[in-house]
Amino acid sequence: MKNANIFWIVLSLLILGGVAGMVFRNDSPALSSGEGVEVVVYRDASCGCCKVYADYLERLGFLVRQEIEPNMGAVKQEYGIPNELASCHTTIIGDYVVEGHIPVQAIEKLLAEKPDIKGIAMPGMPQGSPGMPGAKIGVWKIHTLERDGSSNVFLEL
Repeated sequence: MKNANIFWIVLSLLILGGVAGMVFRNDSPALSSGEGVEVVVYRDASCGCCKVYADYLERLGFLVRQEIEPNMGAVKQEYGIPNELASCHTTIIGDYVVEGHIPVQAIEKLLAEKPDIKGIAMPGMPQGSPGMPGAKIGVWKIHTLERDGSSNVFLEL
């Protein structure tokens, strides 16, 4: 009986550790590029992964303000995000739109290179991306949001 209790305690701890790892994952190195950079994350109140993404940016040093928006479609329209590149939340960093669960490496590239575009987008909610549970599967394609409404591949991770 005693061994059975120990088994269940150990199993419970392993499960809790795995869940915490999915929720609080930070697979990026400690970076200083986010230090002091102001960010606004527009998200629906009921979207948990959007909150986890905002927390991810905050842990990397960004100054994050979360705006709860009941009509995310209006936000997408305001910032010119086409349906095929949309995700669940929209982030504003300086003059750029950052759509979706974009890893900080892409944000760093955007801020360092300062291209003449509206922003970048990674459509959908890819498994393993910042804010999403699970292991990364395949290549993530991050697209530009060009000023003329077109898009190109910005970065593949």
